[in-house]
Amino acid sequence: MFNPPAPIRRVSRSLQIAPVLACGLLAVIYVAYTSGGTENIASGVLRARPLIGRTGTRVFAVKEPDTGMDIREWMGPGQEFGPQKPAHQVEKPYQNLDVKKNKVEFDKKDSGLLKEPLLTELFNDEISITPSAVNILKHHGSYQQQNRDLRANRAEMEKSYQFMLRLKVPCGITTPDVYKVLDDLATDYGQNDLKATTRQAWQLHGVIKSNLKHVIATIRQAGSNTLGGCGDINRNVMTSPAPFSSPEYEEMRKYASIIAQVLAPQSDAFSDIWLDGEKQATIEYWQRYTKGVDLAELANYDNGLGIITGHEQEPLYGKTYLPRKFKIAVTPEGDNSLDLYINDIGLVVLMEDDGKTLKGFNVMVGGGMGRTHKKESTFARAADHLGFVEPEDVVELVKAIVATQRDHGNREVRANARMKYLVHTLGIDKFRSLVEEYYGKEIKPMAPMKEWKFSDWLGWHDQGDGKWFKGFYVSSGRIRDKNGINVKTAIRQAVDELNCDVMLTPSQNIILGNIPPESKARLDEILASNGIQTDENQLTPLHEGAIACAALPLCGLAITEAERVIEDYIERVHNLMDEMGLGDQKMIFRMTGCPNGCGRPYMAELALVGSGPDTYQMWLGGTEKLDAVGYAYKDRVKAQDLESELEPIFALYKMRRKPGEAFGNFCRRAGKAQILNFSEKYVPGSYKDVVDGKGVIAGKIKQKSVKIDSDLHERIKALAKKKKMSLQAYTMQLLREGTFGEVP
Repeated sequence: MFNPPAPIRRVSRSLQIAPVLACGLLAVIYVAYTSGGTENIASGVLRARPLIGRTGTRVFAVKEPDTGMDIREWMGPGQEFGPQKPAHQVEKPYQNLDVKKNKVEFDKKDSGLLKEPLLTELFNDEISITPSAVNILKHHGSYQQQNRDLRANRAEMEKSYQFMLRLKVPCGITTPDVYKVLDDLATDYGQNDLKATTRQAWQLHGVIKSNLKHVIATIRQAGSNTLGGCGDINRNVMTSPAPFSSPEYEEMRKYASIIAQVLAPQSDAFSDIWLDGEKQATIEYWQRYTKGVDLAELANYDNGLGIITGHEQEPLYGKTYLPRKFKIAVTPEGDNSLDLYINDIGLVVLMEDDGKTLKGFNVMVGGGMGRTHKKESTFARAADHLGFVEPEDVVELVKAIVATQRDHGNREVRANARMKYLVHTLGIDKFRSLVEEYYGKEIKPMAPMKEWKFSDWLGWHDQGDGKWFKGFYVSSGRIRDKNGINVKTAIRQAVDELNCDVMLTPSQNIILGNIPPESKARLDEILASNGIQTDENQLTPLHEGAIACAALPLCGLAITEAERVIEDYIERVHNLMDEMGLGDQKMIFRMTGCPNGCGRPYMAELALVGSGPDTYQMWLGGTEKLDAVGYAYKDRVKAQDLESELEPIFALYKMRRKPGEAFGNFCRRAGKAQILNFSEKYVPGSYKDVVDGKGVIAGKIKQKSVKIDSDLHERIKALAKKKKMSLQAYTMQLLREGTFGEVP
């Protein structure tokens, strides 16, 4: 890849042409000057213009905005482009020139590339840090928290300040050595547990401020880090958790790891604060997938079209980084075990017909879950299809999309800062055109791909390299020993004995990989002896895709419970389904304590989203393939009313579903209005007269009676008995089918 020297990069940025053209233009000027002086320079440039035109690259001037804001304060050394001075212009309802209501933008601007006031406050005698320091700390992978269970005792709550660390775990894979370090840190410095997040990262809770530097430094020196776990930068890059050795899964891990590294911040704040300015001693373990790849060249390559800002230390991000968090996922076609459509960028690995050669990637953009109750300007959104890209261009296209969001994402209203709002505002076609301005090429149409399928890879699977992996259910991803289910002990024992990798699944479950065939029985023995269910068939159909966010007591945004109650809710929902003859029906069920969507509730077939104490907004209509957002069915469902709210919905589903139709697909097809109308008329217990698959329900639904003569009544009664149906059910069937007059 051509990486031109600085003078050529400056010319290419100034004229907004590709570096190779800038090189040629300088050559034309040089030849013109040496052969005829300044007179020929202009004619040389004019002769170069047709060449520029033929490349399809547009030359334009960046207009200095007319505003009272001093743009220079928002640009770092050498920086030419950024949110207040985008490399390419597009019409949108904001210009990022009025950010006075967005304090985070000022905190980033004044931080000295994510150093202050964190560096100063980290080592004082206080047990907490200020909100501005918290905003900067997030970029280092940590949140400040308090124990909200202590709210009744303010003095005790003030003493409960602690820090949660979130690791960067590309592909969700943790090596045995790194896992042992995390397990020890959780025991010695945390609350003796770990949490597997919905983005395949580890969270370590309960670290006090005085131990924060030691814990982060230990993690980094072990070959991992927390950089990119939080903040307005690229977050953990997700993949399918399945550790198959087939080419498409190997390409998935390779490109996910490349992108994770290319989009990592380059500020020296991380080494200065946590490692006293020293370099990380151990290479991050996920770089084993990027051998032979020049990551620095990919990260710093400048095509001269505004992807690179010119900032000396943060060439891609610039002084103020991104408007909001940025999420990327990579998966082979067909495998949607990671909720691909909820990401800012989703990449689908496509192989050639030989199954061995990488063809390229389909690209999705503009997904995201976060929203606010009763604020229609915020909403959950499934990603749009952007197009197809060849392997050699995928990193540059990803950088172009990031640069587009960097310059044009909404920094004036933080609630609307995610890229999903930019895609929604512009529309996918206009957004694609804007990305192409940065990318310098036309984005090709999407390539055909396989139908999606969700799986969390529970149970035993052959990796394809002579070894096996085992997936098992972990409630809400909480790695702890409690009530006879000793998940923490079991994983550590397996890692110590079998030296297995630990993989985190997007549904917060765990996979132990690289197990030799002769060790399979031993792993099952370790799990069973620690109270862990080893047979996935013994779980309810709701468990595999179940997710709950952490919620109370540590999340400051939680409105009500999620993680601490989800097992009870799974049992209640499944018991009702079982009673209604739907006990074997699979369903993706999720819970969150607030509407911010960390548990991806809006993609689920059935979800409960916290809207008040012991009160939830009920969502229906996500699909079993996780490719569409559902809808808010009811805003305030009390915990004690769960069964009575669900019973009519399940009854209607049983009555009118098509053969093989998933619950979420049915709710999507039936629609909110029909389900509400049915539920209003439904009499509790009526489901007992539902004839599955026949579209019949008993006459207990409120309706007026109709008199018929006794002879017709007896004939209908006899036919109902012959069909093994109740009189009410058969009568309703005749009415619905319009065949009442055809009774023999």
